[in-house]
Amino acid sequence: MSEAADTLRAPSSYADQIAHILEREILDGRYPRGGHLQQDEICGRFGVSRTPAREALRKLQAMNLVELVPNRGAMVKVPTLRELNDVYQVRAELEGFAAELAARSRDPEMLAKLEKAHEALAEVVPLAVVQLGDPEETEAGERLRRFNDTFHGIVHDAGGNQRLGGMIQDLHRYFPKDTVRLAVRSPETLRALYVEEHAVVLEHITRGRAARARTAMRDHIRGSQAMLVDYLRGRGFGD
Repeated sequence: MSEAADTLRAPSSYADQIAHILEREILDGRYPRGGHLQQDEICGRFGVSRTPAREALRKLQAMNLVELVPNRGAMVKVPTLRELNDVYQVRAELEGFAAELAARSRDPEMLAKLEKAHEALAEVVPLAVVQLGDPEETEAGERLRRFNDTFHGIVHDAGGNQRLGGMIQDLHRYFPKDTVRLAVRSPETLRALYVEEHAVVLEHITRGRAARARTAMRDHIRGSQAMLVDYLRGRGFGD
């Protein structure tokens, strides 16, 4: 770990920064499944009190990357690649169906929000390109994650099927949804994933092409799945 990566910066939350660094290290394979993250060690490493260290571990727990065990700290509990593939296969079908319902709805207010979310993604991608490969790309990475979540969330809610949206959110909680950004290695891939593929989904929804919207969203999720699995396999994650 570089010295820079262990240096926390204001004004961002220390807990957010610690969680971001540890998330990346876990997904880089630096902590084995079943390994432990001790709160006192985190405090010493980052020079913080127990409060931000504890909050960071809770954030990792919310990402389903660790399990907090009384008197033992946090145990790394990343899923196997087979489990991850299972989740993404279901996600692809459900999110594709959500896009189909959105295209059938074509609610003007929804379409305006979706266009705005896509524009926000298009604006932040150049910033993320500059920081591509930088382990401290917290700000651009968080904005990318937030705008991406907004875009997908609008699609999930557009058809008015609350059970469908709830099922998709449950799958998102199984593994950090936007982790695929760590697997991106080129500006072209970053733009394709966050701008170009979303643009295709947006166009089909806007024009009411329900079947095409479903296929485009399903292909988008499956592409993310393949990229993420290859990335994790290359870092020693097993099936």
